[in-house]
Amino acid sequence: YKKMIEHDLAEEGVPQDLIYLAVAESGFQPRAVNRRSRAGGMWQFMPVGDYGLERNRYVDERFDPDKSTIAYARYMKYLHDQLGDWYLAMAAYDHGAGNIQRAVARTGYASFWELYKRGELPTETRNYVPEIIAAIIIANHPKQYGFNEITLDPQLVADDVTVNYSVSLRL
Repeated sequence: YKKMIEHDLAEEGVPQDLIYLAVAESGFQPRAVNRRSRAGGMWQFMPVGDYGLERNRYVDERFDPDKSTIAYARYMKYLHDQLGDWYLAMAAYDHGAGNIQRAVARTGYASFWELYKRGELPTETRNYVPEIIAAIIIANHPKQYGFNEITLDPQLVADDVTVNYSVSLRL
């Protein structure tokens, strides 16, 4: 999925390194479901919310790697535009934009690291952004961190097919 995701992020104006948020969210598993929150897909979108993904009794686009990635990129761009900082956007993705905005308003600091130092974030969010940064650093310098013999999966080959009639899902 990596090349597809990087392409989708770039088209939406989101730094390609933010692909590694999927490591923290799902380990890049497009069918992942959080049993507690019912968040689903590679980007762990909540079951309710307007992300531009269709969700009904027949389809749940949170589990579509391409559509959910585009929705993720647009949502991250929206969070960045709202908060003015990629670290705050990542924190908002985890903790909610309103919660981050209230912490900024309370302290007067529009900086993830200041909110971190001042104890304004829950533990999960305090760890979330550094976890993603660590994933980015390791991915960009794997040998330096002991990942010498990595065998990559072959690139996923897929086609979109338009069907104008009913088809068995098993088929």
